[in-house]
Amino acid sequence: MPVLNKQRPVTLTRSPLARALAIIFSVGALLFLLFNYSLFNNGSNGFRLAFYLGSLFLAVVTGPLFLVRFELSETGTRRLSLGIFFGAAFPLFMMMEAFDLNGIFSVYPSAFLFNLLMIWLICWILYSLCNSFVLSLRIAAVAFYLLGLANSAVRTFRGTPISALDLYNIRTAMAVAGGYRYPFEFYFFTATLLLLFVWALAGKARWRCARRRVRWVARGCCAAAVAAFCAVFSNTAFLNEIGIEDYLWNQNLAFADNGLLLSIAYSTKYLQIDVPEDYSPEQVQEIIDALPATDVPLTQEQPNLIVIMNESLYDLATAGSFETDLEYLSFIHSLQGDENTITGDLRVSTFGGGTCNTEFEFLTGCTLGFFPSGSVVYQQYIREEMPSLVTLLQAQGYTADAVHPFYNYCWNRNKVYPLLGFEHFYDLGDFSGAKMLGSYVSNCVSDESDYEKLIELFEEKESGQPIFLFNVTMQNHGGYARLLNAPEELVHMEKDGYISSYADNYLSLIRASDLAFEELLSYFEQVEEPTIILLFGDHAPNLPDGVYEQLMGKDLGDLTLEETQKRYTTPFVLWANYDIENGGEDVGTISANYLSTLLLHTAGLKTSAYMEFLSQLHQQVPAINLNGYLGADGVEYGFDEDSPYQELIEEYRSLQYNYLFDEENRLDSLFTPQASE
Repeated sequence: MPVLNKQRPVTLTRSPLARALAIIFSVGALLFLLFNYSLFNNGSNGFRLAFYLGSLFLAVVTGPLFLVRFELSETGTRRLSLGIFFGAAFPLFMMMEAFDLNGIFSVYPSAFLFNLLMIWLICWILYSLCNSFVLSLRIAAVAFYLLGLANSAVRTFRGTPISALDLYNIRTAMAVAGGYRYPFEFYFFTATLLLLFVWALAGKARWRCARRRVRWVARGCCAAAVAAFCAVFSNTAFLNEIGIEDYLWNQNLAFADNGLLLSIAYSTKYLQIDVPEDYSPEQVQEIIDALPATDVPLTQEQPNLIVIMNESLYDLATAGSFETDLEYLSFIHSLQGDENTITGDLRVSTFGGGTCNTEFEFLTGCTLGFFPSGSVVYQQYIREEMPSLVTLLQAQGYTADAVHPFYNYCWNRNKVYPLLGFEHFYDLGDFSGAKMLGSYVSNCVSDESDYEKLIELFEEKESGQPIFLFNVTMQNHGGYARLLNAPEELVHMEKDGYISSYADNYLSLIRASDLAFEELLSYFEQVEEPTIILLFGDHAPNLPDGVYEQLMGKDLGDLTLEETQKRYTTPFVLWANYDIENGGEDVGTISANYLSTLLLHTAGLKTSAYMEFLSQLHQQVPAINLNGYLGADGVEYGFDEDSPYQELIEEYRSLQYNYLFDEENRLDSLFTPQASE
């Protein structure tokens, strides 16, 4: 009786090239892992060993997956394809989380399931469009890989995860990211192995549904599933009940607990600014009418105003004590208590990046606390001319120019500055021949050259004409892996045996800033025209998490709100070349939205009714930012907490809404100089 030749269910690919590439891949990956063990396990913790073992497994199985072919029946192929389709969600989730050292089992169980569900839905949508498991899984794998990579880059740049609002910032992000040097990290290798594993696995899911009616039913079910998901996801109370929280004051903690995909989806909830409860223009007018009359004396001689928002100027000692071989802010510290100087701690709404948000708070008196988390106001909300500190000073006879030695389109400044009232914007093109200093590409203009430009603009002005110069520096911009143009003297820090080259490079740069500021004040000490110079930092530097964890003595994910705010507090110095009222005072903690009011009060200039509201609010709420606010009782409050100051906060929210969003009913008189008493 003849023997039937049954086709074997598993065979090897017939392509010699595919076989050679698969073998080269597996051998190469294994050799890399064997010779680079220290890259994965540097003794800091055992979690990295998990990456190493996982990478070993992937290196062993991924190559053979490219070699193997499955010759199954129609039913067998369908079952295998469906199994791969649903099972691929796990390695896809692991791949995204691997970019940020986030283990999938550290994500809350309910959030874990939501992430898997979102991956399945996205893959299902792709399958509905192309009717191919292979193509849909491979497109999803590449898309999720790029998303994880982008999130890693964004966190390196600014210290917080990516959000839906980052779609507004693509051009700026590309310009800034191009100046960073990203060292190869072990998790890039692990994530890439996961991508290749899913790619190879997807190639085995070759079943296609041939029946058109079934495909349309599947598409309808997919649409219904997406609608059901959106309905459930929009119910914030339900999400909170099952353990999914959005920590607005700690987005890194939210990312760690919820996973990347769910965190991004959660951020879509904050794309729209809601109208405050009980808001009306009449309510806003009533709030202003109830304010007590101002008793701040006005000056007869208008001083020149030079405001310097110094890039990443931050005192690391705010986070925790450490030792250095050289003083790094000795001059700025020496100004404390001087009779012509006011000092304090400035609460800001951004960490590690997002410079423009701090300048927005300063120039408008608004707070990021009433905006969605991740907002970049310059790029999202400012579309028309609006009153600001700039227009307030121009109404009092000042000229107003902006100075920033970088590309003018970053953060949309070239469009926003004219809308705020600036007459001229001096950008990188106006700094030909400037000295470069720092770690950020070749366009890192030193503070020394930056301040020389301020002196040049001052000397060019008409004698007796008061000027307002708003300067955003560039020297201290991250990253801090390597100094491309190093200062002459370098600072070295040490904390209980811990050292960091990143921290050393950063401290060396701000020491150079300190010296440059001393030279600037030395010049204006000799100037006869009354001049006020205000210096403040826009945010803390985005140093490796380990630096802050060493200084603060705990993991960043475990920080309380009070401890978190330490990373959002920079120094400020208000100096004058003449005697000023309240000179020598340390005002304690104040936030960026109040700082322009303090400046005008000190200068003896007219303020607006809106600024006088801020002045009164400051007495009860000394500082407010994206994370929450500090009460006069010394307690830090989140916006979702009950406090004695909630009514004041809601009044502020209404005034800010009228200012920024109710253009038809904006009470412009609230934002113009008040008449003298």
